Amino acid sequence: MTQSSYYNLFLLSPLPMWLFDVETLRFLDVNHAATAHYGYSRDEFLSMTINDIRPAEDGPAIAKLVRKNAETARFYRNSFSHLKKDGSLIRVSIESNLIDFNGKKARIVLATDITKRVETEHELELSEQRFRALVQEGSDLIVILDDRLHYTYVSPTSERILGIPASEIAGRHVFDFIHEDDRLRLLAEADRLKQVQQIKFSPFRFKNSKGEWRWLETRATNLSSKQAVGGIVCNSKDITDSIASQKALLENIERFNIVSKATSDIIWDYNLKTGKILWNKGVKGILAHSPEDYITTLTWWEEHIHEDDRDRVIARFREHLDKRILRWQDEYRFYCGDGKVRHIFDRGFISLDNGVPVRMIGAMQDITRRKEEEHWSRLLETVVINTTDGVMITDAGLDDPPRIIYVNDALVQMSGYTREELIGSPADIFHGQNTGQKGVQEINDAVREKRACNVELLNYTRAGVPFHVSITISPVTNANGAVTHWTSIQRDISEQIRYLNAVKAQNEKLREIAWLQSHGVRAPLVRIMALVDLLGHEEVTPEMESLLKYLSDSAKELDHIVTSVTRHTSSEWLSDEDLPDALASPSDDPA
Repeated sequence: MTQSSYYNLFLLSPLPMWLFDVETLRFLDVNHAATAHYGYSRDEFLSMTINDIRPAEDGPAIAKLVRKNAETARFYRNSFSHLKKDGSLIRVSIESNLIDFNGKKARIVLATDITKRVETEHELELSEQRFRALVQEGSDLIVILDDRLHYTYVSPTSERILGIPASEIAGRHVFDFIHEDDRLRLLAEADRLKQVQQIKFSPFRFKNSKGEWRWLETRATNLSSKQAVGGIVCNSKDITDSIASQKALLENIERFNIVSKATSDIIWDYNLKTGKILWNKGVKGILAHSPEDYITTLTWWEEHIHEDDRDRVIARFREHLDKRILRWQDEYRFYCGDGKVRHIFDRGFISLDNGVPVRMIGAMQDITRRKEEEHWSRLLETVVINTTDGVMITDAGLDDPPRIIYVNDALVQMSGYTREELIGSPADIFHGQNTGQKGVQEINDAVREKRACNVELLNYTRAGVPFHVSITISPVTNANGAVTHWTSIQRDISEQIRYLNAVKAQNEKLREIAWLQSHGVRAPLVRIMALVDLLGHEEVTPEMESLLKYLSDSAKELDHIVTSVTRHTSSEWLSDEDLPDALASPSDDPA
């Protein structure tokens, strides 16, 4: 390979590479990947030293390390922290060799960004630590049961939750600790693990070290087929205090009224024994139903759920009651008293008495506005994605030229660049070398003055093919009025420009025809008319006089015809004042 080929390998390498002087530590050359990844231009790199891309505290150690490597001249590999132009810190793996570069001792460096790998390894280590903390120090009791419901593993949390050391539970049967009134129900629920992998048991009573019955909420997962587990994994939580608190809340109507006054939600209290639902004043203020609806039946609530949501919501609501799943929530549409349909986010908590649901208290929240905003957001997103106009969004560009953060498919197709090439590039990438256009300066002025503008420009595709565009840019502001982004709508008007150029060319031809008609034809005709008039003053025979009159009448008739043709031809073209600005001066479009 030639020296030029080796340089191209360096320049076009997908990984950042550079050369630096081992004496001065200054960059001697960098490739495209380095400028793209670190954010500095090539000229900026060449004005810096390698210490400029490292944390300040690393400087002395780096200089010492470079001197040592220069003496040994060995291949070197290590990982360091680097700083990008935007100030972000990354972790990179460095590989370097000593080379001679134009008579200077230099090192060629290959840098691999390993930030994500380091973060992943760190997250994995944290995940393992969290797992150990959850099992050994978490709030849940974790046990493993064999197929005969004997404990094969008990987490150390058993002593904190139940006051019983794990060693005293391991090997024993679950019924040694569970209230006899709950056993048959739990056996029936456990039988479902033969068909499904995971179930949630209805709350049951478990005897602690003091002989007290504590209510446990348990989720079981059948992992008998997993060699590493070989049993049923159960996660249990002590909900005794929660059940007691909810029972007291549901039975205390005064507390219910206080909650009703303290919230803007619609509070409801469903008594399963009576089948009645008690509502707070939100049923009138938000749902617009009459005061007599402060007490309704469950059927009333079901009938006011939108028919498209009704079956789904009711089925899930009843499933929670049947399976004693304490917390329920859902989203649905609800018919209000004023005829409107509102989107509702509803959630409730089931209160149990000896494992049997007796009451459910909940709150409905009106989320109509949020749903409408989500709907419009999806519509606008669809318009942006599917429009044939190019759409581009950039950052605010406070310190640097605005950088592209989004382009739609139409702009990708229009420009010939890939989305990956455009994201992160400066917004003026489409202007090529033609940055002196009047429209470019108008855009720069608008960005500086934080206002919208519309201009026509000559842009260039990735292949360098020019095309005319009409561009409208607009600022996007935050709640404080500060510009955070810019939007740009770009429409390809090349066909329109080519059509107007054709009109201008036709006008030129019509002007030439008009000149030829008014000068090239009419001038000889005028001379003929003058000669006829001159001969009319001479003495001529009657026969000659008749011929001269006939010739004069024919010349005048021909003059009238030429004048009429010239007038109609002139009306066929547009004046320069009638043409768009793009054609008032010579076009830059080579087409």
